[in-house]
Amino acid sequence: MGAYGAFWRNYFNFSGRSTRSEFWVPYILNIVIALVLGFLAGPQSSHWWTAPFGIATVVFGLLIIIPMWALIIRRVRDTGVKHVVLWGVLGVIFNIIAFIFGFIPTNQFK
Repeated sequence: MGAYGAFWRNYFNFSGRSTRSEFWVPYILNIVIALVLGFLAGPQSSHWWTAPFGIATVVFGLLIIIPMWALIIRRVRDTGVKHVVLWGVLGVIFNIIAFIFGFIPTNQFK
């Protein structure tokens, strides 16, 4: 669990490098935690006991944004790839999101 502890200790650390294990351990654990919280929250359930899990899922997702970006930047630096690649990846991600939103039907009740 040393790699996961280092993930949280380096919350705002965008300098330096990260090894593969320092990258993959938090990456996989964060996915597992998000899946468990999402499963406990249920599929848009209105049960009173699922609301805290939904809130916890959102809070957890917001908490890991900055340290994940810091970790990705440190890992990219460790591989020797230029930072320009990150901007290209970010552009691709935003285009994929825009593509997906293009298929969502219009909200007819607004």
